[in-house]
Amino acid sequence: MKICVVTGTFHPEPGGPSTYLYNLLGDLVRRGHEVAVITYGDIEEDYDYPYPVVRISRRQSVPLRLIKFVYYILSIGRQYDLLFVNNYGLPAVVANAFLRKPMAMKLVGDFAWEYSIRHGLINKNESIDEFQRQGHSFKVELLRQLQLFYTSKADAIIAPSQYLKGIISGWGIPQDKIEVIYNAIDVSKYDLACTKEKARGRLGLNGKVILTVARLTPWKGVDKIIEVLPEIRERVSEANLVVVGNGPELDNLQRLAREVGVERYVSFVGHVPHEEVPYYLRAADVFVLYSGYEGLPHIVLEATATGVPVVLSDTGGNPEVIEDGVNGLLVPIGDQEELQGAILRVLQDKELAGEFVKRSREKVAHSFAWDVMVERTLEVFQAAMNSN
Repeated sequence: MKICVVTGTFHPEPGGPSTYLYNLLGDLVRRGHEVAVITYGDIEEDYDYPYPVVRISRRQSVPLRLIKFVYYILSIGRQYDLLFVNNYGLPAVVANAFLRKPMAMKLVGDFAWEYSIRHGLINKNESIDEFQRQGHSFKVELLRQLQLFYTSKADAIIAPSQYLKGIISGWGIPQDKIEVIYNAIDVSKYDLACTKEKARGRLGLNGKVILTVARLTPWKGVDKIIEVLPEIRERVSEANLVVVGNGPELDNLQRLAREVGVERYVSFVGHVPHEEVPYYLRAADVFVLYSGYEGLPHIVLEATATGVPVVLSDTGGNPEVIEDGVNGLLVPIGDQEELQGAILRVLQDKELAGEFVKRSREKVAHSFAWDVMVERTLEVFQAAMNSN
């Protein structure tokens, strides 16, 4: 099979979608498939991929780079059997009006909601679920209709969780067109030959390490973790928060840390190469992701495979990975007392933390197996080609 991948982000850029594609495409090539990637990026370093990667600079104006994106899909896509679109459907659909290729699409969020928050079109604290139910300005409704338009043109859609399938079907996409394929990892790749002490020495960390890894956007909830840190430190005086990731909220989060008096105990690490993230996970005593939305977070799979207990918000696809009190803790959004208590519970109860690690690793190995994900993805590709 010859697969032309269209994506807004790709390796070595951070984030679950980049990691997912980088690992998936390498596996597809090893299985004898031919792939090419069209993406955005301003990467100066050369990477030796076993397939061509065309990057379009984000430094150009939006209209120009969209035109270039469509051009490259037209010129490259005609040589391939299938377009595989990842969260960047509009240029692919425009190009495919001429190519008429089978098209599979993976969606990991609601573009209209994220765009509206980033550009101040809605309140930054409006959740993705609230966004589905409420009416908005003409511009926001236009974005929603645009998203429905290009999504409806896919022959098959992959969603990473049952929760997100419900969101997508709520737009008006038939449920039988949407296949849930969980994100997955190869657990064996996270058996680091490195103890927690060595990982901490490598990274210069000490004390009790509370770790979060996220793009710093309003819905990721990093501010809520910072706000409960003073109370946590009253009970566990050596507790520190390590924040891995960059994003538009960085300045606000640094200011908040100063305001609540924990600036010395919060480390903003910034962007970390993906191959370094497991060392931060290995060094942590607890991993926390208190986001208002997650389709199905790849970083949580990595955390559990690396052997760190997790505390998550009970939103989105999180409950499909973690069962509260069984292999981790789930905390309601907006209940910071519960968040504080959950983090303290993991930090102070080593036996419980160890049970969470054991059970979550077992679940990831069983329910989020890499080979199963690849096989099911190829089945969706074939179904898209058969339906075209």
